[in-house]
Amino acid sequence: MRFADVGMDAVAEALFASPFLAEKKMVILEGFLDAPADIQDKLKDMLTRKPASTIVVLFEDATAEDLAKSPLFSLLKAQEYTSECAPLTPAQAAAFAVEEAKSQGVTLTRRGAEELAVRTGSDSWQINLELQKVTAYAAAKGLPQADEKVVAHLVSGEHEESVFGFVDACLEGRTGEAAKMLGGLLASGAAELQIISLLQRQFRLIIGAHDLLSRGVRDKNAVAAKLGVHPFPAGKAMAAAKKFSRELLDRRFAELVEMERKCKTSAGRPEVLLDIFTAKMAKAGQ
Repeated sequence: MRFADVGMDAVAEALFASPFLAEKKMVILEGFLDAPADIQDKLKDMLTRKPASTIVVLFEDATAEDLAKSPLFSLLKAQEYTSECAPLTPAQAAAFAVEEAKSQGVTLTRRGAEELAVRTGSDSWQINLELQKVTAYAAAKGLPQADEKVVAHLVSGEHEESVFGFVDACLEGRTGEAAKMLGGLLASGAAELQIISLLQRQFRLIIGAHDLLSRGVRDKNAVAAKLGVHPFPAGKAMAAAKKFSRELLDRRFAELVEMERKCKTSAGRPEVLLDIFTAKMAKAGQ
């Protein structure tokens, strides 16, 4: 439940209603630590009175420093299961890649890890996704280790750059050009699931930039640091974020997640789903 979408009556109903056919239930609340103080005070009171059968998770896409003045923050910070998942620095991203590769039975060289971090940014999910290709390739070829040449061969920056152009064309309403770019991506050997994965990453960046802009962060380098990417993609994400509402961006991202699910469960043809998604995005940009 997002603060922007629901009222406190709906929150109270979710917190105090008995679980249906289960011993416990989970309620996820997003954006409430950035709500007005009176709303936070009401929620704080509800949290102290909620039944033990209700597990509440409060999610915020912000740093602990940003939330320090929130009335709810001190209460939540003292809880046993409170944690901050800060963006990885480039060095941390490289170290994470090395450990993940090791867990998959492959040695990733330091320069290979650095190359991977450059191509994926600090997104640990994306690093893991690309590492699956790298480790599978190294194992299949019987390589003692995966170096920067293996990473450069498998983790192509060209597809990602093309996806940037594709998203830009869609968001600017250039329907015909967007369709041609999608065809070019597929013709270049990019798999549908890879395109969907890259689109999800681009939309996460745009949504993150939109959130930071709404908080008053306007400097491209500051946005890049918080998102864990290079200033260039951060600048493009900021430009895209200024054009559309958070609601539309969230909806499109949810569609990409559902598209991935359908592709993996054979519930839809990937090329058709991508065509429909392209048309929807381009229409919104016109």
